[in-house]
Amino acid sequence: MKKQFVLFSIGILAGFLVYAMYVGNKVEDKSNAILKVLQSHCDCDQVKQFLYVKGLASSEGGISTETAEYELKNCKYSDLTTEANRINKLLIKKVDGYQEIDRFTLEFVNRNSSKLVTISNGNINH
Repeated sequence: MKKQFVLFSIGILAGFLVYAMYVGNKVEDKSNAILKVLQSHCDCDQVKQFLYVKGLASSEGGISTETAEYELKNCKYSDLTTEANRINKLLIKKVDGYQEIDRFTLEFVNRNSSKLVTISNGNINH
C-alpha cells in the first residue's frame, strides 16, 4: 500500500511538472510571437519588449492577470490611431491568446514625444 501511494504521488508530481512546462512554453511563445509581429510589420528603428507578466497583479489601472509592454522607437506612420488599430488587428490575427492579455501597452517614442496606446483584451482604450 505504501509503495502504491509513493508511485501515485510521483505520478501526480510528474503531471504537474509537465503541465507547468507546457504552460511556461506557451507564455514565452506568446511574448515572442508578439515581438516578431511588431518587428516584421512596423516600420520602426527599434522594437523592444519591456515587460511580459502572467499572474495576478494590482495597480492604479486595476487588477490584471496578464500584462505586456512594448516600446516602438522612431516609427513611420501618418496617424497614431490608425497605426494602433492596424497593429491590434494584426496581433489578433497572428498571435494565439493575444486577446487574453488584460493590459497591453505600446509606447511610441521619437525625439520629440512619447505616446502610449493601451489595449485591454484586444480592445483599444481611447
